[in-house]
Amino acid sequence: MQIKEVQEKLKISSYTLRYYEKMGLIQPYRDENGYRNYNEEDIHKIERIMFLRDINVPIEDIKDILNNKVTFQDVLENHIEKVNTEIESLQYIKNMCEDLKEKNIPLLDQVIEDNQIGDKKVKKRDLKKVFGYFKKDQTVIIGIRVTVRDLFSFIPVVFFFAVIIGLFVGVGIPNMIISINKQLTNTLYIPIFKPSGFTVTISIILGFVLLELFTMIYDAKQNYIKFVDNHILICSYRYQNRFSILKSMILKKESKHNIKYTWDQLDKVEIKLFFENKSTGKSGIKTLYVPEFSFYFKDGFKYCVDAGISMEDSPKIAYQILRNKNIDIQASDEVIDFFEQDELKLYDFFENIYHKNGKNR
Repeated sequence: MQIKEVQEKLKISSYTLRYYEKMGLIQPYRDENGYRNYNEEDIHKIERIMFLRDINVPIEDIKDILNNKVTFQDVLENHIEKVNTEIESLQYIKNMCEDLKEKNIPLLDQVIEDNQIGDKKVKKRDLKKVFGYFKKDQTVIIGIRVTVRDLFSFIPVVFFFAVIIGLFVGVGIPNMIISINKQLTNTLYIPIFKPSGFTVTISIILGFVLLELFTMIYDAKQNYIKFVDNHILICSYRYQNRFSILKSMILKKESKHNIKYTWDQLDKVEIKLFFENKSTGKSGIKTLYVPEFSFYFKDGFKYCVDAGISMEDSPKIAYQILRNKNIDIQASDEVIDFFEQDELKLYDFFENIYHKNGKNR
């Protein structure tokens, strides 16, 4: 039985099957073409694994059960102890939250100052658990975003090139003209300004200003979407003037000038996977796996952003926020499987499926 048939029979994703294989829980036979073939024993083993995972038994314990290192009853006994500990912790947090709610006070300020709830002294470690429940939704950015701090980080490099320009304009060019004039007649004499410290200084200053201005305008080519508590912000050079983006960035008024939507104005999100070939020097061409998010708003506006240029965790956090907001997410099974798992990074996950940089199937 091939992997597609197993998926349909057991209602399991291809990623999960490959993950079980990677963890050494199953070892399906591979035919001469490299394709996996599952026999009845494999199917029975997968069913057992799925049941144990449904009751949150850890992978290592499952492996020990399958290898007959421990009995099922022993694992259950240890697992029940862990579950009871978790239940006690959650009950304690629930009681603390209910007590806080009954107080009807400015929670963070007064609780932190008094460091107690009712007559009980509260440990800061426990307070952190409680405050986690009162946090606002996570803020996440997908795409390219440059901050004012990023702009000023280029100053040393800009200054270095400005010095080179200053020396070339203030010293190099005059000396070149002097050399040319020596070979020309008086009728073809080229006017010249003498090399001086003042000329070099002015050239460096002008070069620095022009290079920094060019750098800032280039960095204003931003393209990102930002999820906030109650709304969505879009900043893109495709729809906004670069000088406007730069101005709002310096004045820290991005939320005022960016395109703004509320969550109920977002109709659906489509996530597609693209393959991008990139040169890696001696290693040659490497294929990267790049997810692209397309946002469809109810007024007809569509915004696309490449999530491959974001931080590794940003697309996954964005997916979780979209799911929590009950947004319609349209994507292939493989893409959904990636966002629903935490074991593998983006490249490793899709390389295990498509093998664009390897020979295995």
